[in-house]
Amino acid sequence: MFERVRVTRASEDVVEQVKSAIFSGRFSPGERLPSEREMAEQFGLSRMTIRDALRILESAGMVEIKLGAAGGAFVREPNLDPFHNSLSSMLRFKKATILELAEARKIVETATAELAAQRATAEDLEALRRAVDSAKIAREEGDPHYMPHSVDFHVALARAARNHVLNLTVNSFRTLLANVLEKLLPTPDMAERALHDHWEIYKAVEARDGAKARRLMAEHLSYFEDKVRALEGTDFKRLRSDV
Repeated sequence: MFERVRVTRASEDVVEQVKSAIFSGRFSPGERLPSEREMAEQFGLSRMTIRDALRILESAGMVEIKLGAAGGAFVREPNLDPFHNSLSSMLRFKKATILELAEARKIVETATAELAAQRATAEDLEALRRAVDSAKIAREEGDPHYMPHSVDFHVALARAARNHVLNLTVNSFRTLLANVLEKLLPTPDMAERALHDHWEIYKAVEARDGAKARRLMAEHLSYFEDKVRALEGTDFKRLRSDV
């Protein structure tokens, strides 16, 4: 399965070959890699070198190493934590602002809405409708925390776009924004606006009207961006510290 490598670059080559095997689908998420002994024999290297390579892969979020009789190195599901943590660090060290993140949302999620209108399945439409209905019920019951329902809607919309890159991008910064803005911006008018906008976007997606879905999402996120912009110079320091 694997090719022998030169000892001078052993760990790097082991890491690259294992990554290639994972990316090509030879190993699926949750599947166990060959044991250290088996990999050492296949690569023609020491078990120590194989162990070092597996630790690098673990640090990169590619594998999870479990101990015990049933342990070993197992392929992990794609992990957004490194991207999320990188964004969080950028905000903390003032290399980026929440406003820039809001602008990025407007670029990414308008395209997501348009693609969702073209590609959404019946299951996708059901998930979108369920997110809107859950938010409505929560509001009627007096629950002030509408943000989780908003997250569910945007995540479902990204999934409906059937574009893995957009889906991963939306998921990465949605959680980051939700954690912060839940503390600073939840107001009744925002909740009502979110409910209205999400319902209208859902109807546009259901009607397969991509242009309308894009326009509605742009208006929705512009409203959100204005709310964030209003915080500039007041709560922005607190906003960064909460990320």
